[in-house]
Amino acid sequence: MTRILLSLVLIAAISPMETVALRGNVAPDSTAQKLEQYILTPDPFQADLIPKRLAYAAVAEFITSRIGPNTSLKSLVRVERVVTFYDLQEVCGHLSSLLPRNPLSGDVPKAAVIARTIAATCPPPDREKIAGYAVGLAGLAATSADVAELVELEDRLSGQSNPKPLAARIAELRAAVEPKRQTDNQARLEAARLDELRTLRLGRVNAANGIKARTLEIVDRQKRVQEEVKMYLTVEYGYLEYLTPFAAWRLRRETWGENPPDQSIRQEIPERRSELAQVFLNLSSGIDKLPDVAPDNYDSLRVRCLRAAEFFGAQLDPKTITWVKEHAGRQVDILSND
Repeated sequence: MTRILLSLVLIAAISPMETVALRGNVAPDSTAQKLEQYILTPDPFQADLIPKRLAYAAVAEFITSRIGPNTSLKSLVRVERVVTFYDLQEVCGHLSSLLPRNPLSGDVPKAAVIARTIAATCPPPDREKIAGYAVGLAGLAATSADVAELVELEDRLSGQSNPKPLAARIAELRAAVEPKRQTDNQARLEAARLDELRTLRLGRVNAANGIKARTLEIVDRQKRVQEEVKMYLTVEYGYLEYLTPFAAWRLRRETWGENPPDQSIRQEIPERRSELAQVFLNLSSGIDKLPDVAPDNYDSLRVRCLRAAEFFGAQLDPKTITWVKEHAGRQVDILSND
């Protein structure tokens, strides 16, 4: 039933529609202030409030001029969020220059964050280099905190890297703390974290990466977009902590070309944006027709659809905008201008 519904939606989306610019309407000074506050003085309670509707060039200028080797780990995580949201390929060279050529164990956390920012945003040659770099970082991991950052890097690489070195390093670290586990509380906690990373998180990342690979292999564009939309709406898919961001990443790239090989370099194609905007608009009025969706979730999914439609250029009428504001609550949606 879901496939039929979404196929009809995609067919209906072929006709172009009016779109609006999503970014570029904020003054440069205001951009710098917003980014400085979000990135350089990060409030732990505002992590999801990425400054939006900013001009690519202004964001790129801030990243290249204000982010350097001494930038804190917390700020680099915020850089990752901003660069990923804007698909800011203009900063790929700068980010690559921040990676230590011969990293030491203490470099692992920051290097992992920079590497996964590149993996999530930059063209295939950059991603391929990061896949090799990740193997070296795996061997340098010294704590469960290091491993946690590297598991997230495996997620961004989406199966392009070899996960075995990281799994082997987790096993080594786990064996090292085992003799102290019975008498040392810190060793006991570290052992528990490493067990969770090995048996749960890395396993889930690997399973999700398999689904990602199969999605990218779908040649039929309508069918591929259909699956990506279902992932984004959390319908019929698990591993949502990894697949929902992947689906948002893929749907943005579906506006860059016909198929994945054509979608490695950012280019705004109005017809593609209109297509996806219409897909989400149509779905927003048919949420109740999706199977296995509890009525309690209808409003949440409709908010997600309408925000995504606006993200891709749809102009929502004032009544709809008011409805979204009234029903969004504290809901965070990746494909959103809010």
